[in-house]
Amino acid sequence: MKRILSAILAITVMVSMTTGFAQAAGAVAAAATIETPVPKVISTKGKIAEIGDNRIRVAGKGSYNEIVLHIQEGTYIVDAEDGTHIPFTDLKTGDAVTAYYSPVVTRSIPPQSSAIALVVGTPETGNPGQYMKVAAVEQRPDGSVRVLCTNSERLVTIYPEIFAQPAAIKVGSELIVWYDIMTMSMPAQAGATKAVLLPVNADIRVHTGAGTIVIDKKELALGENDILKTNANTIMLPLRVIAESLGYTVVWNGEARTVELQNGMGTMSTVTIGSNNYGRLKMAVQLDTAPEIVNGTTLVPVEFFTDVLNLTVDINDSHI
Repeated sequence: MKRILSAILAITVMVSMTTGFAQAAGAVAAAATIETPVPKVISTKGKIAEIGDNRIRVAGKGSYNEIVLHIQEGTYIVDAEDGTHIPFTDLKTGDAVTAYYSPVVTRSIPPQSSAIALVVGTPETGNPGQYMKVAAVEQRPDGSVRVLCTNSERLVTIYPEIFAQPAAIKVGSELIVWYDIMTMSMPAQAGATKAVLLPVNADIRVHTGAGTIVIDKKELALGENDILKTNANTIMLPLRVIAESLGYTVVWNGEARTVELQNGMGTMSTVTIGSNNYGRLKMAVQLDTAPEIVNGTTLVPVEFFTDVLNLTVDINDSHI
């Protein structure tokens, strides 16, 4: 009788332990399911297998090994080596490509989706650039920024030595970044060897690599002294040539050492050389950097256009 009771007790304990392990495993699985983020961007790396009317078919490896991607107005098509723009009409069957696209995919064969970015070609040396959209930005004391992508799986540090204006990178910015080594951590971490900030719908585009300024899709004719100058953590831009291109009348007061920007409504802004207090209508806006005169040209920080004139400025480290 005792042996029977012992056997029943042992079986009961084993069933209890099995149930406990099963519950624990279920809890772990549930936790893992909850913590796994839903990707906002997915990708396929391979070759362009077919080109159609505003669409391409990519064959390779990735989220889908074959995918038809529709090219839209906002789709970025860039060179894998330097991030420069490539027209859709220049794409060719057989081109190497890493395609980034929406996770909203049709159930057709092959599946279809909307292309976010195409990084085309194979660099002569090193790895191709990779697309990322910024979900979070950490400004660091050394002037660099750490950016987390929207899929939360990559954390990339971008230094001022490889990107002139790290402060221009904000939540929602879209980048092409290059790096050689990435850690196996979660999120994986890397230091960028190169970075390109992809253009937005900007009022002013500044290409620091080319030393050019573009307004309304037209490159400004810069004079010899209309320079772009990196100053601490900002970029100094020539005031007169930009303001006049935007339709302002620029008035210099040598005695007061001020510059007024006027339009049909009167004086819209006042700049005082050496003072970081800028006038906007009848209000004062304080910036970190004061305007300066270099070789007879008034230079103002890029923040003057964004924070005082309320314009959108796109700063890109590459050539046009």
